[in-house]
Amino acid sequence: MKPERTDFREEFWKNPPPLPRGVELVRQEAVVVPRVGPGGASVYDLAELRLPEMRVPVLLGYRAPLFPVEVLNQREKLLALRDQLRQRDSDVRSLPAFRIPMLVTDSASSTVIDACEREELALVDLRGTFFLRTGNAFIRVQGNRPAKRTPREPLFHGKGCRIVRVLLQSPTTGWTVRALSEKTQTSYAYAHGVLKRLVLEGYVQRGLGTGLRLREPVALLNAWLESGRPTAISREGFNAPSTTPAQLKEGASLLVSQGIRAIFTLASALLPEERFVSGVPHGIYLSGSLEGAIHAFGLRRMTPHNFWVLRAEPAAETELGGVYFAQRLLPHGQGVALPQLALDFRQSGGRGTEQAEELVRRYAKALPLSDETR
Repeated sequence: MKPERTDFREEFWKNPPPLPRGVELVRQEAVVVPRVGPGGASVYDLAELRLPEMRVPVLLGYRAPLFPVEVLNQREKLLALRDQLRQRDSDVRSLPAFRIPMLVTDSASSTVIDACEREELALVDLRGTFFLRTGNAFIRVQGNRPAKRTPREPLFHGKGCRIVRVLLQSPTTGWTVRALSEKTQTSYAYAHGVLKRLVLEGYVQRGLGTGLRLREPVALLNAWLESGRPTAISREGFNAPSTTPAQLKEGASLLVSQGIRAIFTLASALLPEERFVSGVPHGIYLSGSLEGAIHAFGLRRMTPHNFWVLRAEPAAETELGGVYFAQRLLPHGQGVALPQLALDFRQSGGRGTEQAEELVRRYAKALPLSDETR
């Protein structure tokens, strides 16, 4: 069962809801189930419901948000996993615990509760909603604790990252949601969700009469670097016989003459005074013909690789908050903005991490001073 919010399980146990009087939910053991496909896993929990008159073993599955049409499918997954666990734990000396399948969600509507009752599926949510029917126990409570919903829009990839790039580039600018949505070509609702999440996580603040502005620009940049989400969806290594500024300028001019869009990154996008370590690769983001880039820079398909051709995710192939946004003028062409450059170095491995840290320091040092209270 793949939750919509990957951190929801931790969120639930960090701030558990109020349960009906005399009811206690005790977590016992995590169960990790690999997902079909490349990587990832679903996490369930074995737990125990402690009632005044009995103790009920339960198998917890997490789904937030949860819709009525999903209840049957989630029940089948929980029952299938329960059967596998019973076989795994079977012992001739004792009977395995019979666990009640139970769903955990953020805010269950009355129709979700009805669906769970119909499918005989126990339920609990962050608002304190609780449903259980087993043996002589029947409990149905509609919770009323306010639920803090975390927006699901991504921050560090997709269109959400366009907004992050714009904010990092203009850390003192006050924005409206409408202005940012137009600047990044995202819908108003989408931009609102991203900004709400940034506010909840403490990176952005709402000022009286000043709009939305960055509160912690360096923290946001570091969070982006640590997210593990690269902008490039593919990366191909080549050997460039020469990476001098003159050769890079000639290659960039050839691409422009052919109508091929590209922008320098990695060592190719560093100003001379920004270079902190040696041995880091050069590179470009390319939005056109690979063969054209190979010809322009004289690239060879051989090692050692000192030149990378990157392909940005589709949402980042734009000047509206993407890799072509806030281009820096270099002696030999155009380079990505400094925050994007720091991320690319962080993702490059090797000594790129050190170069990324140096760029973050330079970003922090260049921030304008202000005596305004935050």
